[in-house]
Amino acid sequence: MNQNIKSLVAELNEYRDAYYNRSDPLVTDAEYDALFNKLKQLEHESGIVLSNSPTQTVGYEVKSKLNKVKHDIPLLSLDKTKDINTILDFSKANPCLLMLKLDGLTVELLYKDGLLIQASTRGDGHIGEDITHNAKVFNNIPLTIPYKGLLRVTGEAIIHKQDFNTINDNLSTDEKAYANARNLVSGSVRQLDSKICANRNVCFILWDVLEGLDEECDNARSDKIAHCVRMGFESSITKYFVYEWAKEYLPEWIEEMKYAAEKEGIPIDGLVIKYDSITYSKQLGGTSHHNNDGLAFKFEDEVVESRLQNIEWSLGRSGQLIPVAVFDPIKIGGTIISRASLHNVTVMKNLLGDFPHNSQKIFVMKANQIIPQIVTAEKRLPSDSEMIPEHSDCFKIPDCCPVCGFPTILEKSNNTEIVSCVNPHCTGKRLSRFEHFVSKQAMNIEGISTSTLEHFIEKNWLKEFVDIYKLDQHRNEIIRMNGFGERAYDKLWDAIQTSRTVSLDKFLVSLGIPTIGTTAAKSISNYCHGDISEFEYLINQDFDWSILDDFGQTTSDNIKNWFNDPFNATNYVDLLNFIQIQKPEVKEIKSSAFVNKTVVVTGTLKHFTRDSITDKLEELGANVSGSVSKKTNYLIAGEKAGSKLSKARQFGVNILTENQFLEMIS
Repeated sequence: MNQNIKSLVAELNEYRDAYYNRSDPLVTDAEYDALFNKLKQLEHESGIVLSNSPTQTVGYEVKSKLNKVKHDIPLLSLDKTKDINTILDFSKANPCLLMLKLDGLTVELLYKDGLLIQASTRGDGHIGEDITHNAKVFNNIPLTIPYKGLLRVTGEAIIHKQDFNTINDNLSTDEKAYANARNLVSGSVRQLDSKICANRNVCFILWDVLEGLDEECDNARSDKIAHCVRMGFESSITKYFVYEWAKEYLPEWIEEMKYAAEKEGIPIDGLVIKYDSITYSKQLGGTSHHNNDGLAFKFEDEVVESRLQNIEWSLGRSGQLIPVAVFDPIKIGGTIISRASLHNVTVMKNLLGDFPHNSQKIFVMKANQIIPQIVTAEKRLPSDSEMIPEHSDCFKIPDCCPVCGFPTILEKSNNTEIVSCVNPHCTGKRLSRFEHFVSKQAMNIEGISTSTLEHFIEKNWLKEFVDIYKLDQHRNEIIRMNGFGERAYDKLWDAIQTSRTVSLDKFLVSLGIPTIGTTAAKSISNYCHGDISEFEYLINQDFDWSILDDFGQTTSDNIKNWFNDPFNATNYVDLLNFIQIQKPEVKEIKSSAFVNKTVVVTGTLKHFTRDSITDKLEELGANVSGSVSKKTNYLIAGEKAGSKLSKARQFGVNILTENQFLEMIS
């Protein structure tokens, strides 16, 4: 019956499109009405109504903002591997499901007594955004299902490749093409106006049931997914298997599933393996980052050959010039790329040799399928510089700033060569400072792009950080700017207003004090109990910040020098007239071996990201440090621990493996 409903919906929608959009009716009104009534009858009998059914007259809903949703069951990530042997080892324990790892946006749907009552994004796994208004206009979500009780499912919102290409093909000549389907679906699902989402052909692919169907299904994930398919959901391509089969056929299955996804136009970036037994899955537990009952098998990063065209130099907020490689456009992972950062002079020389030139062969990948990166290149060293083709131009380190024209200086810092602009008032530095100020780790002002900042700086609206909070003075002019309008301005201004309440650590990061990044700012904030008054008292007392872990004399001097500069001090006071520093909630510290202990984490961890283990350690009462010293109590060492491990041994620090750490906190 479900398949009949899908077929009728597709057929009737084709007739509707021909009638309303192409003025080319394919059937008579009587024939259409007969099919329409048949669909209504099937929907009534089955209790299944799809979101794109012609029987639904869902209006387009406009939201003023997306509300936050707390996930009752956290939507955690997956541990990752690129090694097929890891997948095989994983499958030894229990029968598994092999599914496509869809490249879209994770979405949770909640049904109560057969009605869709809420849809939300994954967010950070604990707090997401309410997108119910947009989910109702997805192509294939059932709005009603034949199920009484609570059903919570999760899956991926995607845009099929053919739809993505059609959307790009139909853009006007002055509209910029969308980079990839993942970014497009993420933006579409978060639109305030559901009409925009409805025009993007977003689909929902289910891949797990988090709650419900316990009485209807056995203790098997595959049974619950199959039951959902019978209720109208579309599920991921899935293969059930046991270890004995996988030993022989796993490589073949991987290629089959990649081919099937390509044929169906489904965007993927790997495969997922999960245990089929729900009981066994629950026994395995997990971490704050992921559950232990599944793995993401990431495909190897694709490496593509190109030719170097040029090296451009962009200016960082500290005045450092960053080399950026510009090369012949290449397509990797569905997107066209032609630029990759070389970070600094040392990295540039290590990758390209001492004489990079504009005919040089390079090999490029997208690290983790996101960040363009040069892997290697045909190098030209001093001994063979004569081998460079005559028509090629060698690229030199700039002797003047590309923004202000002032001289540059080449210097060495921590064995790394960098080029810096000597002009303290360079306008390029101003742009970088504002980019840093609005960034997520600082004031987190959403919606201010680099190009928007450039426009505002060019018009002289932004000289100092406080000017961000005075942009309402230019409201009428901003609304008339290309790409803006009243709605875009209101969204920007709301984000600016939201940023006015901020924690002390993020505020300190935003100021751009040299060497005061996220870790150092947290240390200061913790020492001052998140209280701006305590911080200012210590500043006025000429406090020696080097007594804090990881704070050497240089960092302490940087803080003092920054606040002793009258220009900085004045801007700091002006900024606080518009900003409220919010003290952190006092959290109950769990009793543990890490209370008031200084802990350093190094190397690659299997069960944690660097942010998640920092959060966990702070929850356990630890002080997380970035470097090893005699004050360090514990070093948690993952793979490729490096020099910190050697230093910890030298100081006699307690060294823990990740598993030992997990055992201590279990």
